[in-house]
Amino acid sequence: MSDTCFHSATGVFQLERRPPTPNQPLRAWDAADEYLLERAAEFAPGRSLVINDSFGALAVALGERPVESWSDSYTAHLALADNLMRNSAAPDRVTPLPATERPAGRYDLVLWRLPRNTALLRQQVAWLQRCVDERSIVLAGGMIKHLPEQAVDLLRQLGAVEIQLAQKKARLFRVTPDPTLPPPPPPAEKPLRIADHDLLLTGDANVFSRDKFDIGARFFLEQFPRLPRAGRIADLGCGNGVLGIVAQRSQPDAQLVFFDESYQAVAAARSNYHNAIKTSAAAAQFIVDDCLSHYQGEAFDLILCNPPFHQNHVVGDQIAWRMLVQSARHLRPHGQLWIVGNRHLQYHIKLKRVFGHCLLVAGNPKFVVLAARKTGGNPPKD
Repeated sequence: MSDTCFHSATGVFQLERRPPTPNQPLRAWDAADEYLLERAAEFAPGRSLVINDSFGALAVALGERPVESWSDSYTAHLALADNLMRNSAAPDRVTPLPATERPAGRYDLVLWRLPRNTALLRQQVAWLQRCVDERSIVLAGGMIKHLPEQAVDLLRQLGAVEIQLAQKKARLFRVTPDPTLPPPPPPAEKPLRIADHDLLLTGDANVFSRDKFDIGARFFLEQFPRLPRAGRIADLGCGNGVLGIVAQRSQPDAQLVFFDESYQAVAAARSNYHNAIKTSAAAAQFIVDDCLSHYQGEAFDLILCNPPFHQNHVVGDQIAWRMLVQSARHLRPHGQLWIVGNRHLQYHIKLKRVFGHCLLVAGNPKFVVLAARKTGGNPPKD
C-alpha cells in the first residue's frame, strides 16, 4: 500500500494519485518534488507558477501564496483539486492553467517539473521568458533518469543555470533569468502527412504522435472498412484526431465526439477535424475529460480507442482499464467498442471481464484490433 502522507519543507499533507487504484504501490510525489519544495522554502512568498505538477504535490504544499498550475493534463488538474480538498484547502487557492494558454504577468517563483518531451520543454521555455525577470526565482528539476538530454541548453535560453547537487536521484537547476537574451524559438511545427488517407495533421508540442504516424493507429485504420454503421461515434483518447476524422469521412452522417485528457490534443483534434472534413457532416464535439469521467451526454453506438499503456513515466494498464469500463457505461445497447493495442498487453482478457466477450477483428505480430458489444449487465468498477 502506498504512503499518502507527504512530509515537505512547508508541512505535512495527504496526497493521492489519480486515478485512485486499490493497493496503489506508488506515491503522488517523488524526490524531485521534495527537492523543489525544500529550495522554494528558502524564498519569500510571492506570485508563483507551478509547471507540470502531476498530482498537485507542488501546488498544494506551497501554502497560502497565490499559485497557478500550468499543465497539459486535465487529469493532473483534477488530482490537484482532489488533493486540495483532501487537505481542507480552499478549492480556488490554486488556479489551473491549461497548456493551451500562455502564462501572463510576472512571477516571483517558478517551480518547474521538466518534461521529458523536448518539444514541450522548448515551448515552455519560449512562453515562460516573458513572465520572469532577474528578480524571479526559477527552480527546475526532475528525476535524473527522466530529464531530457538538452535540458541545460534549453534552460540557458532563459538565463544563467546553476546545476545543484543530486539528491535522492533527483536533479535541480536554479535559473537566473536574463531579460537581455533574445526570445528563444518555439518548437518547429512538423505537419504529419498521411498519404493513404489524404490527411495533413498538425499538433502542438505535447500531442501524441504529432510528427510520426503511430503504427498501431495505422493498423487500426486498415480495419475501418469493417466498422459497423453508427449514428454516434466517440474517439476516446483522440490525440490528433486521426481515428475520428477517418471514421467521419467513411460515415458522414455520424455525429463524432472527441475526448482526451490533454488540452493540446483536444485543440489539435478540433483544428485537424475542421481542416479535413469539408462536407456537411453533423457538428462534432471536442471534450477535455479524464477518460469519460464527467461525460453526461447521449450514449454512443461506437467507441474507437487506442489506449495509452503508461501514465507519465509509469507503465501500467490503469488508464486502459478505466477507458474500457467507462466505455461500457456510455454505449447504447448493442453498441460496440473497438480498440487497438500491443498484442502482449492482452486487452482481450480485460474486455472479457468488462463485456463478457471479445472478438478478434485483426492481428499481426505486434498489434491486435479487438471489438466488444454491449449486451447488458453492469460493468465492473473502474
